[in-house]
Amino acid sequence: MKEETFLPITSEQRLSLIGVFLAIFLAALDQTIVATALPTIVVDLHGTNLYAWVATSYLLASTVALPIFGRLAEIVPRKWVLLVAVAIFLVGSALSGASTSMVALIASRALQGIGSGGIFAVGVTVLGLLFPPRQRGRIQGLFGAVFGIANVLGPWLGGVLTDQLSWHWIFYVNMPFGLVALYFIAVHMPRLAPQMRHRFDYIGALAIAVMTVPLLLALSWGGSTYAWTSPIILGLFALSAIGIAAFIVAELRNPEPLFVLSLFQGRTFRWAMVGSFFFGAAFLGALLFLPFYLVQVQGISATDSGLSLTPLTLGVVVGSFVTGQLASRLGRYKGLLVVGLVWLTATLYIFHLLLTLHTPLWQIWVVMVLVGLGMGPGMPTYTLAVQNAVPLNRIGQASSGAQFFRQIGSSLGSALMGAALVSTMTVYVPKYLPASMHAAQSQFSSSQASEAGSSSIDGTVRQTFARTERQIDLALAGNAKAYLAVQRNPDIPAAQKSKIPAGGVPAEVRKGFAQTKALIAAAMGGSAAAQAAVQHDSEVPSQVKALVAHPPQSATVRASVLQSIDAGLKAAEPKAVAQALSQAQGAVRTALQRLERQISHDLVRGFDEGITQAVRTILLYAAILSLLALVFALLLPNEELRHQHQPADHGPSPATTPGD
Repeated sequence: MKEETFLPITSEQRLSLIGVFLAIFLAALDQTIVATALPTIVVDLHGTNLYAWVATSYLLASTVALPIFGRLAEIVPRKWVLLVAVAIFLVGSALSGASTSMVALIASRALQGIGSGGIFAVGVTVLGLLFPPRQRGRIQGLFGAVFGIANVLGPWLGGVLTDQLSWHWIFYVNMPFGLVALYFIAVHMPRLAPQMRHRFDYIGALAIAVMTVPLLLALSWGGSTYAWTSPIILGLFALSAIGIAAFIVAELRNPEPLFVLSLFQGRTFRWAMVGSFFFGAAFLGALLFLPFYLVQVQGISATDSGLSLTPLTLGVVVGSFVTGQLASRLGRYKGLLVVGLVWLTATLYIFHLLLTLHTPLWQIWVVMVLVGLGMGPGMPTYTLAVQNAVPLNRIGQASSGAQFFRQIGSSLGSALMGAALVSTMTVYVPKYLPASMHAAQSQFSSSQASEAGSSSIDGTVRQTFARTERQIDLALAGNAKAYLAVQRNPDIPAAQKSKIPAGGVPAEVRKGFAQTKALIAAAMGGSAAAQAAVQHDSEVPSQVKALVAHPPQSATVRASVLQSIDAGLKAAEPKAVAQALSQAQGAVRTALQRLERQISHDLVRGFDEGITQAVRTILLYAAILSLLALVFALLLPNEELRHQHQPADHGPSPATTPGD
């Protein structure tokens, strides 16, 4: 092994790394820290309808910023570009923490996203410039470890800060660490100035925004906010296609483009970009809904949900770090990437087979660690591959390009996995509902089911039955509109509807009293059948039965007796109505409570089964995406990591990528 492979890290490099890694850690942390606090934020700022935009604005801004800052890092001293990116991120953090409305928070999050995209693009570029490829593996492995640690700490830290202080502190916490990062970058990092001055491609930047923003919006909204075939989603895809065409035309015509498209002519760059896309989709697919399963099905508390991915993240950190070390020692990366993707594909498929409603939690933890070990090599290797394959002055484009493709892949993976969740829930949840609960079937098979939990189900069922109970109470009391609503309500079983008379209990009691009065009159008139019926009627007082058994001979006396009986019946009617109404409402309430408990139990069971099957499907999709990443990894040339940087290519558009 050559001695130059492991040249000691200088003090300047070490102190620069502290600043870069601190900045990257904050940017990675902010991608996850907000999620835990969002419910509190939307309640405080009264913006439930804008809930999703807090994350969407950040994603859009950071994705668009990646290639723009990647190019800026090639035409302006990297130190100043990174300082600007960190400053933008900190200003966005301060404004987010001080926001008093959802609109202000969304705008501030977008500013944060711009800074975050710049930090990732320029930070990784700086790592590539400070170290030659052979040494870079160890550093890129540390980058993957930092990213993984930030991902697991984010949700937990967000919950702690929100509970112990306030949600504002999930943004303010960035300030002291960010200022330390600024210090190390400003004081200890070399300028890393480009060897030539270039012009910035404004048209290309605009085109990439037109290409990216509609695409990400379509992937975020499709299948949830809007149907995939809706005019809005199709229009967004069409606009994105126009943006792609405009970007290609603009880049081909510009002598100093934002992104040199001829880089794709190099095998390493081309297949690394495609592989990074599929790896990003598989990575997010495996991460996105596992906490949902662990909380809902395995019973992990919502408080601990932020730590539920710790075993997987531990595997990612170890896999990333070890891969970086081995890449530097062996001098090659393809074998490590292939082995990692084979391992990842296999463990994701095993996870798919293993997962059930009753899988022991310890088995899930073990498999999560194994999956993380398979993910680890992909974190540093794609960036390492493209930085090794391009000239020194193209490292910014190569680094930001790998992250850009991974981000787009993650968005596609998120949309794919979300669609799988909703479609699976649509199939499984209604299986556990009785046929009469058509409206509830429709409600719980919607995309809202993916955001609920057993407590949400219980609450929704209780609310539904409370409304039904109020309707039935009014219908029993004689409310005509409520009666019609009850008869038309598909959630109310037919057996319960049949017990509600038209006009309600008062009309039924009055009808009964009228029939009793007519029967007594007939009995007083000498009808033997009427007399027998009166004697067998438990509701008729004994005094009346005695009069009916021996009716007076005088018609006048009989009329007087009937008048007295009629007055007595009228006086007794309100009490009888109240008693009958109370009994009827009590009987219905008891029946509904029994049905409510059964429905809630069955829905939770169906919900858990739906989540389990959905996550199994998602893991299978992730395994397929990982397999596609493996296919393209096999197409990569088995290049050796260079001991020195490639010389800069000062041509505006190289015909080929050196080293391929």
